[in-house]
Amino acid sequence: MELIKIVIYTSIYIGLIATSFFILSFLSNKRKKTILYNDNELPFVSIMIPALNEEESVAKTLDSILAINYPKNKFEIVFIDDGSSDNTLKIAKKYKKYGIRIFHKKNDPIGRKGSALNFALKKVKGEIVVSMDADTFVAPDSLKKMVRYFKDPNVMCVSPGITIYQPRNLFQKIQYIEYLMGLFLRKAFASLNAIHITPGAFSAYRKNFFDKYGGYELGNLTEDLEVSLRIQYNHYIIQNAPDAAVYTIAPDNFYDLFKQRRRWYVGLMKNTWKYKKIFSPKYGDLGMFVFPIAWISIFFSVFVTIYLFFKTLIEARKEILFLQSIDFDFPNLLSLNYYVFERWVFLFFSNPIIIFIFFFMIIIGVYLIYASRKLGHISKWYFNLPLFFIFFALLFGFWWTLSVLYIIFNRGIKWR
Repeated sequence: MELIKIVIYTSIYIGLIATSFFILSFLSNKRKKTILYNDNELPFVSIMIPALNEEESVAKTLDSILAINYPKNKFEIVFIDDGSSDNTLKIAKKYKKYGIRIFHKKNDPIGRKGSALNFALKKVKGEIVVSMDADTFVAPDSLKKMVRYFKDPNVMCVSPGITIYQPRNLFQKIQYIEYLMGLFLRKAFASLNAIHITPGAFSAYRKNFFDKYGGYELGNLTEDLEVSLRIQYNHYIIQNAPDAAVYTIAPDNFYDLFKQRRRWYVGLMKNTWKYKKIFSPKYGDLGMFVFPIAWISIFFSVFVTIYLFFKTLIEARKEILFLQSIDFDFPNLLSLNYYVFERWVFLFFSNPIIIFIFFFMIIIGVYLIYASRKLGHISKWYFNLPLFFIFFALLFGFWWTLSVLYIIFNRGIKWR
């Protein structure tokens, strides 16, 4: 039991250090001057949109990118239908009249999304290329806000401020809070040149990086993560534009969300192993603090989640046995009983872990206020925050536990 307490309080201590460090890094970054393109200097951009069976969202995606506020003579849209079996290609062809270049290729189940993106890289003309998912929608000024950062020749990638499009049910609302938290953290990581995950939904890259180091890795479960680690591995910069609003459709049910996270986490483990040399002083804050802390946090999160889950079951059993010993009136359980209520409140708030959880809730609230200021009005995050704390930790531990088992038993994982 003492060992378990040591692990739990160590995880809390590490969390406090990491949180303080990221906040201080974010504040220090506000004093730095960033070199940005002005409107007359904006480079030519190619927007690559690979799609596989996205008939429900593809029209809205193309409408949103056609409405961007970017010089019309300085961008192109390249759409790649990756062997869809639905009406995706038929819908996309209606947009040819707007100058969108439409291509169709046979689906490559081994090469996956990377195959479609590499196909597009051979067709594009832009100095900057953007990978855009066909279930993603962008605000009109987002592209311009992102591309401005490429005036620094060492910047190889710029990530946006990404969030969930119209979260409706429990699963989407949990993800909504997660994405908004990530908006703050990604900017804090950018201040340290330690961004190690860039969203494939809408990230911009310098084309000559792919020309020099090769295209997307075929068959990689998380091809966007692999590219971001490759950029860091070669000592380039990844920037972040938190006010470049991008909205993605999130999984709305348990099974689809689990499949997505299993793919993400298995992909993260495999790509981390591939780029394990990043855990080195040569990579500064990324190699010595951010990346190690990320993995330590994952370990502690899974451990603490599993421990608290079983501890809660054990404590609940003890409480039921105790109530039975005092002849508690279980048939009238729902009636107001001040003794039971006071006992529950005492047990709950006397647990020091609960105090730290409330502290972290306040910190995350600050993160979300920052996100709301960058993205403008965001939908009632203060109502969704309690849902996030109640359910996300359990889901996170569950996803990671099963993902580790998939690695251990070498189980194959499909991209979708």
